[in-house]
This record gives sequence, structure tokens and C-alpha cells, in this order.
Amino acid sequence: MLELLAIPVLSGAAALYAGMKKRDVNEMTIQKVFKNLKVGAVEGKDFVYPKLVATEEKEYGVRYVYRVPLGLPKKVLEPIEEILAATLDRTVEVTFKKWLYIDVFANEIPKKVLYRDVPDMKGWVIPLGLNERGWSFHDFDKTPHCTISGTTRFGKTVMLKNMMTYLIEHHPEDVEFLILDMKGGLEFGRYRTLKQVIEVASNPIEAFETLRIVQTFMEQRMREFCQNGWSNIVDTPIKKRLFVIVDEGAQLAPDKFMIKEQRDMLAACQHILGEVARIGGALGLRLIFCTQYPTSDTLPRQIKQNTDLKITYRLPAGYASMVAIDDYGAEELPSDIPGRAIVKTHELRVVQTPFISDDEMMKRLEVYRVAKVRKTHRAANEDTIFFE
Repeated sequence: MLELLAIPVLSGAAALYAGMKKRDVNEMTIQKVFKNLKVGAVEGKDFVYPKLVATEEKEYGVRYVYRVPLGLPKKVLEPIEEILAATLDRTVEVTFKKWLYIDVFANEIPKKVLYRDVPDMKGWVIPLGLNERGWSFHDFDKTPHCTISGTTRFGKTVMLKNMMTYLIEHHPEDVEFLILDMKGGLEFGRYRTLKQVIEVASNPIEAFETLRIVQTFMEQRMREFCQNGWSNIVDTPIKKRLFVIVDEGAQLAPDKFMIKEQRDMLAACQHILGEVARIGGALGLRLIFCTQYPTSDTLPRQIKQNTDLKITYRLPAGYASMVAIDDYGAEELPSDIPGRAIVKTHELRVVQTPFISDDEMMKRLEVYRVAKVRKTHRAANEDTIFFE
């Protein structure tokens, strides 16, 4: 009996010893890197290196906390992260806030994440993705607007469908969508019969008509707020949220080759979207604006400046990354991993965004399909079908 009890005890001790040994190796490696890079400063007559003061076990790995000598230049710390990651063959994150924190992660970012594995969360949240630290979520009641950039086939439209599915499944009675699918309705036209979808516009003319509806709605909502002394929907009894999704906003950018009427119409579309970004958040509107290649023309300044959540997939150039997230990096995302994205809020995070197929989305949302009367409008000498 005693022999049997000893087996798990010895196994546990061996695992603990292996973990401690691994940490000791990491500590020695970090200390060697400090010495090789001359990471330190002169105190008195001695050259002093950072000193380990704590080792903390985290869910994602191990955190090493160092006290650094006074007067240590910031530029000395900048190359540490890349060199430690290569030396330890692990993902490493280095931050300096009074103490020097070195996080050594146990896992890498997965190459694929499935929507069905996303945890359930309460509130007006959507999953952003999974990385070494775990799942990241975004709360639209705290930050109401979002921009998404990225070249085709890297996950931008899939992310929209992931957001839409999660919101409908968690708020089936309170979420509403107005979708400007500027790819001719190919991506979202199939979902226009969902009860949560008010309209799917598939060309600039339909987009203009839809946005005029949004403009009228905002004017009515503003009068209601003024009458009740409200300033933010989160402090009101109103439960509904209206999401305005723009898939491929470049199609709404005026161009000099267009006739004046067309340029004016597209300029009006961008103006209304800018108003949604500027004042719509407090009124319960949530803007999600997407474009393949962000420039100052395709990503209007009013929208960008009023959007604190920025997501970008791979982009072909650093300039586009600077427009998308005010920083470089999107051009360096792997070209062989669809769904890999940079999320920008007050910080930059790299995540693997969830994948959901059209078939899975359709099966999950089939229960919300309703019969809608088709109504034909004449626009630009063509019949345009709307659901009402």
C-alpha cells in the first residue's frame, strides 16, 4: 500500500523539480543576456545589472520581476524581448513600469481558433481572439465603434460574421443590424431574412438610402434623449443596440472620375458615417467599418479618430498599417495564417481570431429567420429589392 502511495508522490515531485529546473535555466539565460547586452548602469564604483526580486506563476506562464539600477536608458531595454524570445525559444514579453517584467509564455498563439470554442461572456461583448495570455474580448458599451482592415482572404469578413453571430446568440431580442455589403450583397445578402437584420444594402445607391434612415433615426433618438435628460444609452432603460456594418468602405469613397451627382452621394454617405462615429455611440449606435486597403480616402478621418478599437489583418505595406492602427506591424503578419490579426486599443495585441463557416453561421442563426415582404424600389433605372 505504501509503495502505491509513493508513486504519485514521486511523480508530482519529479514534475515540480522539472518545472523548477526549467525556471532556473530561464533565470540563468536572462541573466546571461543582461551581461552580454550590457543591460545595467553604474552605481557608485560598480556596474550593476537588473536583480531578480520575484518569480510569479501565471496562467499563461512565468513572470520574472527585476529591480533595475537607477538611470538605466530605455534604449538599452528595447532589444531584450526579441533576443530573449530567440534564446529561450519561447514567446516573451518585456515591460518596464518601475519594475522590469519579463513574461515567458508556456504556449504559442494557435494557428486556428474555432468559433464553437469561444467562451460565453455577458454584456455587449464580442470575442477578439486567442493568444498566449488567453481569450480577449471587446465591450461595445465601453468602446462603441470599430475599424477592421486587411487584404482579402485573411479574415476580415469572417470576423464580421463572428461578431454578428455572437451578438445575435447572446442578444437575440435586443440587437439590430444595418449592413452595407459593398461586395454586391454576396457576403451578407443571405442573412437579410434574419429578424435582427433591418436591411442589407448591396450598392452605393442602396447604401445612401439606408444611411438616410440611420440619419433620421439619430435625429429622433437625440430628441428623445434631450427630452429625458439622457447623455449616454448605458444610463437609460433602452436595451436595444443598432450596429451599422460597412463591409468594404472603399466603395463609398468619392473619386474624381465620377460624375458630380455620384461624388456628392458618396460624400453624403461618408458624412453620415462620420456622424455615427462622432455622436452615435452615446445614442446606442455601433459602427463597424471595414476596408481592404486603408488610406486617408478609404478610411475617413472622422471615423478613424472616433474609433478606439482598431483591428487589422495582414496588409501589403507599412504605410497601410500606419493608417489602420497608427503603427507598423500589419505588413509583418504571417502570410500563411489566415485569421492572425493585430488589435489596437490603448495597447497592441496579436491574436488569432475565431473562424466560423457560412454553414455553421447559417445553422446557428436559422431559428431567427422570419418571412419578410419583398418590396421593389426603382433606383438609377434599375429595380432594387428591399425586405420590409
